[in-house]
Order: sequence, then C-alpha cells, then structure tokens
Amino acid sequence: MSSRTRREEWMSNESITPWTRARAVARGAMLVVLALAWLVGESQAQVRGLITGPGETAFPIAIVAPSGGGEAGSQFATTLTRDLDLSGMFRILDPASFIDQGDATRVEEINFANWSSIGARLLVTSRASTSGDGLTIEARLFDVAEQRQLGGKRYQGSRRDARRMANRFADEILLLLTGELGPFDSRIAFVSTRGGRFKELYSMSFDGSDLRQLTRNQTINLSPSWAPDARSVIFTSYKDGRPKLYEIDVVTGRERLIPTGPGMVMGASFAPDGREIAVTRSTGGGDSDIVLVSPEGQMLARLTQGQSINVSPSFSPDGSQIAFCSSRGGSPQIYVMSVAGGRPRRVSPRGSYNTQPVWSPKGDKIAYTGRVDGRFQIFVVDVNSGEAVQVTSSRGDNVDPTWSPDGRYLIFSSTRTGRAQLFFSDARGVRQRQLISSPGSDTSPAWSPRLD
Repeated sequence: MSSRTRREEWMSNESITPWTRARAVARGAMLVVLALAWLVGESQAQVRGLITGPGETAFPIAIVAPSGGGEAGSQFATTLTRDLDLSGMFRILDPASFIDQGDATRVEEINFANWSSIGARLLVTSRASTSGDGLTIEARLFDVAEQRQLGGKRYQGSRRDARRMANRFADEILLLLTGELGPFDSRIAFVSTRGGRFKELYSMSFDGSDLRQLTRNQTINLSPSWAPDARSVIFTSYKDGRPKLYEIDVVTGRERLIPTGPGMVMGASFAPDGREIAVTRSTGGGDSDIVLVSPEGQMLARLTQGQSINVSPSFSPDGSQIAFCSSRGGSPQIYVMSVAGGRPRRVSPRGSYNTQPVWSPKGDKIAYTGRVDGRFQIFVVDVNSGEAVQVTSSRGDNVDPTWSPDGRYLIFSSTRTGRAQLFFSDARGVRQRQLISSPGSDTSPAWSPRLD
C-alpha cells in the first residue's frame, strides 16, 4: 500500500473542525489526528517549574496502558513510554510494580495511595476504543501527591494513528509541565544505504515508525532539508549525472528541479518563511559560494564571494542571519553574517576544523561538527557569548547535527557502533540513545518542524 493511500485513508477517518478541514484540504496537510480538547482539569501542575530540562529532574511517572483498543492501545502506551523516557525528564516506573492496573480516568476512581507507595509522582491513565478502523483514545495526566488531574486529551483517528496520538500527548505533557511543547510529533528525513549500495532519501516518524522511502533513483542523494511547512524536502541529487537541487513533496512523491544557475549544488536550506533558499554552489576551481534563490529558482543575491570555500548555510529562526562554514581564515570555521550583507563573524571559538553549522530554533545556539584528536564530535556554541559545549565524546565520528523543533534535543549520525547510525541526545549530551537500527548506513538527518 502506498504512502499516499495510507494518508488518504487517514484523512478520511479524521474528526476535524471546519477550520482545520479547510486548511488541510487547501494544503494537502499531513494532519491525521486531532486533540479535541484538554479534558477538564487543573491548568497548573504542582511539578511545573521543577522539571526544567532533560537530565535536570527525572520525575517518576507511571504509565498505565489502556485496557481497550487492542494492538493500537498497546502501541499508544509503548510509544508514549518511549517518548517520555527519551525526553530525559522522567523515570518510567516498571509496570510490574503497579498495584493498580485499571484505566480509571476520574480522580475519585484512583487510589493515589497505591501509586504513591510505589514512588509515582505522576500518573498517566487512558481509555481506548475502536469502531471499524476508527480509534478513539482519551488520556489523562494526574499529580499523585496532590491527588488531582493536571489535564487530558481525547484523540480520534484511525487505528494506525495510535503512535502519532502518543507523540502528540507526549508533546502536551511537556507543554503542561515545562511551558514548551515537546518535539515528538515530527518526522526525520535522512540518507540511507539500507536498501543497497545507493544513497536514497527516507523519512520516518520520531519513534522510528512509518518509515517511507522518498527517492528510488538508484544513485546518490544528499543533504535533505525540510521546507517550513514540513510538506516537502529539498536535497542534492546526482540522478542526472551532476549534483543538482530538487524538491520532493513528501505526501505525493512528486519531484521538481530547482534551477540554481551555473555550477554544482552542494547543499541548501530553506529560509524560515519559505520564500528563499540558501544554496551552496560551486563554479569550479575548488571554491564555492552561498547564493539566495527563490523556490522557483530565481537568483536573488550572492552572500559570499572570493577565493575560499563557503558551504553549509543555515538560517537563524528570524531569517535575518545565516550561519555557514568557510575556509576564509585558513581552516574550516563557523561564521555568522547578516542576510542583508556585511562582514562575517566567526563563532566557533576553538579547533582547527569546524563545519556543518545548524541554527537552533530558539536562535541562541548553533550546533556544529568539530574535529578533536582526529575524530569528529558534536558541539553547541552560544551565538552571543561564544561559549561552546562539546556534546559528544564517544569513539567513532559524530557528525550531521540537526535540532528538534523545540531546540532541546539533537539527532546526529555516529559511527560509534561500527557503521553510521542515527543517535538522539539532549543539547548538553547528558543522555544519548541510538534512535533506530539499520542494516545500512544512516546519515544526514534533518528534523522537521512540528507537524500540523
């Protein structure tokens, strides 16, 4: 069954408001589930303010799987557990320790003493029901010590939406407890040789499910970068013999060539408003420059020029600045300059080889790859202070960082297990996990904006 067919089935099973339906139809959006409302509950959590970030406080939380919903209900609980564990903010309690296993959703139905006795500070309960292919899940979050409901959501969709419902509820839990939505309702585009010796583009949900192969041209495809609406990915492909810039619609699979003028394309990224694309273009002689083109390929501006290598452009969140790697100082370093022009400012504080800058969605930091003792590691530098933190220090090479939509986490490619695989980390590198396991090499991850 094609991805397009799956998506059409998802859309046909949605329960959506007229406003959302109109926008979804107009844009062909990926929206497949809808949280109808935060169910009746308190808006402020006792623990809010105590959970400040990954690794700060591992709050013990009990997650009770819904009694209904069959396999879809189990997928919801498994995905929610994985998301909250990856967040680094919670300690997931072993279900074997649970005294109660019910799916109570009202405060008066819950024996909070039983949950407190096993150390739970937070409790998630849920109910799931199915009708044909339809799935409804109602999930709630409780503060055990205060014996009160903090919030809840009801989701409707198809059975195959169970994982995405869990991703969205995990995002809502982080919003309730930290004041910021989580990053889990998103997708990862990446390059992989899992299908053979060719480098093809793939995308997957954050939890590794719903893997889709985007390109099938049996050649080399590189450097995926999401459009701001998460509906398409631009990438460099050798399918016509020379590296050129293409855009692929992740819903329909339609591809188009983006004209970029003379020379070879070596990567590109969208501006936050989607009106410009920063392209690395080489015209021969070993040098390369960064130019701005419209999505239709109209030349807008040339940002760098001169006898040096300028690559890997990344826009600031407000679109006013661009980070890039340049050899203008004698070795590859990270620079920042205004999109309107001006003198670039070096922001990589140390090291003789720093490249692959990616601007944080919050705008205050840039992640990049730096060489240390002959190995590549991930760093994060504060744009204003210039203070850099080394995120990885493992054996193997750690490259290609990409930020989560909330700016709290990174995904990167690492060879620490012997071949390139995708790893997940908080921005300080305290908790690092392998995201998925692949029979091939997975590289160049690109984390999408939050899905609609």
